[in-house]
Amino acid sequence: MRHWQVAVRPPTVAGMNRKLALVAAPLLLVTMASVGWAPPVPFHPHFPKTLECRVSQELTVTVRYQTVTFDKAGAEKMAAGKAWHLAGATFATTGDLVVGGQEVKAGRYALSARKTKKGGWELTLHEGRGFSRPGDDAIVLATELDENSLLYEHMSIDVQPAGDKEHTRLQLEVRFDTMWARTLIEVPDKTGGDKGKK
Repeated sequence: MRHWQVAVRPPTVAGMNRKLALVAAPLLLVTMASVGWAPPVPFHPHFPKTLECRVSQELTVTVRYQTVTFDKAGAEKMAAGKAWHLAGATFATTGDLVVGGQEVKAGRYALSARKTKKGGWELTLHEGRGFSRPGDDAIVLATELDENSLLYEHMSIDVQPAGDKEHTRLQLEVRFDTMWARTLIEVPDKTGGDKGKK
């Protein structure tokens, strides 16, 4: 008669810890979910944003874009005169404006940042859909650029009022990486005054 010998190994501490972890994991997740907490996960969103600015009863400015990150390496290789589409950003106005010193008729435009010969950026508007590139007929906006601003990893576009009630100025602001580009939005005064240009 043949006898079999079976060696029984005592459980190791590591093995017991693995088994306990497998049993405890579902219970831990249920407990965390019940109190509204979840373990941290990498969070890198690119979501669409819409900014609607009711300037007056007759005038609304709407900006749409996505919260993307800036391709710094690609931008450095970009030739002067080429433009970044700012993740499909668009600028729409229900009335005529003066933006960056240029007349902008009521309508919807693609908003881009074009690289200058000095390596900086200038904002442009052109007729077309978001993600389209500006051509030679683009409206070049007088742009104030700060290249050493606070880091904005995700792009941010805003229309920001500044000044007091008697001297309000509207600024179109685009922040990407450490750059802050802004241009003045003026509302023409149909009565012949200088409203919006103070």
